[in-house]
Amino acid sequence: MGYCPDELQESKQKAEEGKTLKSAHPRDGVYAAPGADFEERCAKFDDTIIAFSGRSITAASNICKINNTRIQLPDTVRIRGDCAPLPTSPVAVSVQDWSTTPDGENLMFKKIDDKTVILWIIKDGHFTGDGRTLTYCGDKAQSAYVSQRKSSKQTRN
Repeated sequence: MGYCPDELQESKQKAEEGKTLKSAHPRDGVYAAPGADFEERCAKFDDTIIAFSGRSITAASNICKINNTRIQLPDTVRIRGDCAPLPTSPVAVSVQDWSTTPDGENLMFKKIDDKTVILWIIKDGHFTGDGRTLTYCGDKAQSAYVSQRKSSKQTRN
């Protein structure tokens, strides 16, 4: 039997760790709180938009640029983000600046399953309440959002 070099073993271990870390992240897309007008909120894209690939999150009427993520548990991602209220929304929830939080993080997602996450926002040094349950919107809303993003990018260029 042959012995695999340490570099190969370490490379394989890092690939496995990377896969585990990625599985903790909620998938990118449009999310909304479950309820009577769920489909309507999905169609308006006005609840929560997660874009780990684009390093941003829109939630609680804030846009947050992701500076850093940290996996706390296999299903929990803590985030350091620079957040500001959306210009179109005067009623944004206050997200504490990460530099004034004990852990230097101001958002946290717990992935329940492929379609459900819980979002916590740090305010006054603590995560707020029980968190906010969000559900991944259907294919129609996801496709419409992607189309809107593509057309707005083409308009800017």
